Amino acid sequence: MSKTISASDAKNNFGGLLDDVAALGRVDIVKHGRLVAVMLSRREFESASGAGVAAQNGQWGKNHMIPPELARAARMLNHLSIFDED
Repeated sequence: MSKTISASDAKNNFGGLLDDVAALGRVDIVKHGRLVAVMLSRREFESASGAGVAAQNGQWGKNHMIPPELARAARMLNHLSIFDED
């Protein structure tokens, strides 16, 4: 079971959002009618990604996660679009 809330409601009532995630396992966050984020409880996250087993073994998820020390660097990269005009 999941719940959908607006981004402004998530921001203004973060404590309530955490309570909902803990109780329901998943909350979808929408902004201007578009799904922009999904917040999962730790239990749901670990069951979906196998992260619990990987974390116990000192490894990160095999699907798409990267080690935390590289995460900031990955976000900071500025990728040029093939559609950019010079």
